[in-house]
Amino acid sequence: MLILSLVSALAVSLPFAAAKPAYKIPAIMSKLVQEDDTCIMPEGFRIQKFRIWSPQAGSNRSVNINFEYTDDSTSINTCCHLNQSSASVGPPGLTPRYACNNDTVQFIWQNGTMTVVEKACPQTSSHFEAAGSVTLNLTCTNTLFNSTAGAGSSCVSTKDPIEAIFTSLEPTPQ
Repeated sequence: MLILSLVSALAVSLPFAAAKPAYKIPAIMSKLVQEDDTCIMPEGFRIQKFRIWSPQAGSNRSVNINFEYTDDSTSINTCCHLNQSSASVGPPGLTPRYACNNDTVQFIWQNGTMTVVEKACPQTSSHFEAAGSVTLNLTCTNTLFNSTAGAGSSCVSTKDPIEAIFTSLEPTPQ
């Protein structure tokens, strides 16, 4: 009976264990979390309704990306976009980052991989950010020159939602 109870308890806790981040909290952040009860560390995230349109070679149009981002651990739910008017919000000289509607969340799109960056404890003096990446499997269709988007390729994620955990917690680059 005791073994059955332990197995049941373990089975119930597995989904929660899988959602925990894969990073170690540095001592300076650990102290902040202990001192400030409003500091909740990012654990995992969900990407939904991911869509990307890429222009045909030789076009003067830019890639368009749209998706919804949710982090249940920090109660963030926001939309994220990349289009012709998007400017990198990351430090100069590093891979371009793009802001979501909630500016505590940024993303990097590189060769089919989405890296999401979320500020850790943004209401405090912390200058740390959590990051996690997912490689997206996409289903694509060609779009025609006279379509709304123009000639190119319109793709959606084959999995929706996409769930992942944060794998690093590092100081925010300057």
